[in-house]
Amino acid sequence: MPNHNGKNGYGEKNYETLKETLLKYARRGLSQNEKLARLCDDHGLSIGKSKLNELERKHAIPSVRRQIAPPEQANQALLDEIDKDMSNSNGPNHFKGVLKDRDIMLPRDTIRETMHTHRPEGFVQRFPGNRNKPKIERRPLSSIGPFHEISADGHEKLAPQALKMGLDVGLPIYGYKDKYSDALLMLRVLPDCRTAAALGHVFLDFILETGCIPLQMTTDKGSEIGWQYAFQTVLREMLVPDVDLQIYPPYMILKSVHNTVIEGFWKWLRDKTGHNLKEHILRGKVDGIFNPNVPWHRDLFNWIFPPIIQHRVRHQAEKNMPSGHVPADVLEHPKFQGGLDCRVRVPVEVVSQLREHLTDEVGPRESHLSWITDEFSAVRRQVGLVSP
Repeated sequence: MPNHNGKNGYGEKNYETLKETLLKYARRGLSQNEKLARLCDDHGLSIGKSKLNELERKHAIPSVRRQIAPPEQANQALLDEIDKDMSNSNGPNHFKGVLKDRDIMLPRDTIRETMHTHRPEGFVQRFPGNRNKPKIERRPLSSIGPFHEISADGHEKLAPQALKMGLDVGLPIYGYKDKYSDALLMLRVLPDCRTAAALGHVFLDFILETGCIPLQMTTDKGSEIGWQYAFQTVLREMLVPDVDLQIYPPYMILKSVHNTVIEGFWKWLRDKTGHNLKEHILRGKVDGIFNPNVPWHRDLFNWIFPPIIQHRVRHQAEKNMPSGHVPADVLEHPKFQGGLDCRVRVPVEVVSQLREHLTDEVGPRESHLSWITDEFSAVRRQVGLVSP
């Protein structure tokens, strides 16, 4: 067959896309065999281990054995992260994951030795010891695939009652977590996570971000789930009417202690990040910088801290969870784990209609999810105050 283009081989090669893909796999800690399987699945690229190693060397893809960052830079990055852990809550695996997100791949033994040298008391503090707490019956979690069941809940360890820095001075969080993959799908810092109106708008945000709803939502019981319950139930029945509601109910309400998928994450977040965040926030009160009786102090607090906390509790799907897998990878490739993709796709125009209805009933999104007042916004623009 004539070659009209005058080019031989396999055509154009998009090395930038390939490099980003290999970096993603490295950050997820995938083995070489897992990388090869996903290259074939994601890009139709079928190669061997030797070619994969060659490509990783060519594109400077870091690994534990192939460290790209200079040793002194990698060690300093580790020391900086250890210094941030004011409460000594985090172990070697946490710091390994944090550095991996920055393309710094350090062996766990190296991290552990550094921690023993610079923060030995942390190992004593984290030792489990004996706990004389009443135990809840443990049962294995079961799920057929991503978006079969999503657990949602609010976290108030940074709420006004916990910070005790004044009325309306707090940072409640609401999150959605997939049971099958262990992936954290969305975390949102809210002015108030106890109102049905706010969570109704947040649930619509969740649908827009993910493009779908699960077969089943699971939450605690409370008045705040009203609109979320209604939207999930209506969309399930409308979009997948053939799925048996008795076998796969659209919504399940449990006691808090039994909503383990998301409750377990709150403990992980509190131990790994929450204690340190709280320590830093409370320094404003302890050092006399923040005065809750001064209105513009509260305005500045609400201007500065929500976006910072939102960044700190950002989407954590790339993190290695205790189960040993990377949630984002299971979410993207459930078939490699024997799972079935259960996403129920929701058209954008349907979400827009629900948003319009919710706005008519309870008010616009901004009235429930905005942190700053119109007066402060006007002053901020006048003085040229930029986002933190």
